[in-house]
Amino acid sequence: MKAFVVGPDGTAEDFDGRRIFFSFQNFKDEVCRKGNCFVCGAARNRTFNDEHVFPNWLLRLCGLQQETLTLPNGNKVKYGTYKIPCCSACNSLLGDICETPISKVISAGYQATVDFANSGGANALKVWLSLIFLKVHLRDFKNKIALDNRIPGVIGDEYELGELHHVHAIARAATAGIKIDDDVFGTLALFQIEPPSNDDFDYCDNLPGQGMLIRIKDLALLHIIDDCGATAGVLSKKMQYLPHPISGIQLREVYAHYLAANIHIKDRPVFRTEFPYPPKIAVDLPELDFHPYEPTVFGKLFAGALGTMAENVVVDGKRGKEAIEIIETGNVSFIFDENGKLKSAFL
Repeated sequence: MKAFVVGPDGTAEDFDGRRIFFSFQNFKDEVCRKGNCFVCGAARNRTFNDEHVFPNWLLRLCGLQQETLTLPNGNKVKYGTYKIPCCSACNSLLGDICETPISKVISAGYQATVDFANSGGANALKVWLSLIFLKVHLRDFKNKIALDNRIPGVIGDEYELGELHHVHAIARAATAGIKIDDDVFGTLALFQIEPPSNDDFDYCDNLPGQGMLIRIKDLALLHIIDDCGATAGVLSKKMQYLPHPISGIQLREVYAHYLAANIHIKDRPVFRTEFPYPPKIAVDLPELDFHPYEPTVFGKLFAGALGTMAENVVVDGKRGKEAIEIIETGNVSFIFDENGKLKSAFL
């Protein structure tokens, strides 16, 4: 039986010195603040080649290497240079364990990904999506709050890191030989998207709602990381007869419904890492209950998720800021009628 050494702060290593688990403080100090390797915690006294936030195979697939993304501070950076600290050994390990098998599936398109998920690959997709989510937010510990250098601080300074600590444990579990109980995994939904007019890629996420949405050509993947599948259950009837394929704005609406459902959960699951052999991530599941539904929670999430689509949205003849203010009430849908049924145009 293999043994582990657990330090005073809860960080665990095996007898070979391999980091099995980062305590919250260790994650905060070494990974977020110092910028050590986000997988093993190594400082830059070893070879680093860093990890693309959006993996290289995905950039090639969608033709993004020379394209730019706009950060929350307004700065524009090339996808091909957008990276976080990672040592060479861990970069290779992530490629072998995660990126190579997932790239083959997603590159084959929507139906191949659905078939993969239905034949036992859903949890592998959830881990990969958690990895993307993690990297996006870890990069914010290098992204300044404002372009004006007189304004101090980085975007990550404003994060509640407890929410990100769990994602880190999930995303790196396989590299540390940690099992993940099935009950730990969140909700995954796959959608076929109407052919986009100008590009093959889109991404948005929400840290408090622990949710993300990524579109790759005709495929969209929606993942709620920490709900242990609860939002899938509560929304299953509502989402059963969605239009197929779905439009970009309808996709953002569906995404907001999942985020809102997760935020309304009253008692959250409690996650923990245990150290039998092999070690595992487990969860205590409280009885599922929800706060009274507040439409403006959904409305604000929907408005925030629209991104650049917002400028073209028309609601009751209103555009721009006026249309967004109506959407924020939570009483606007591009899919459902006032009774919560699918609009007749899609029947």
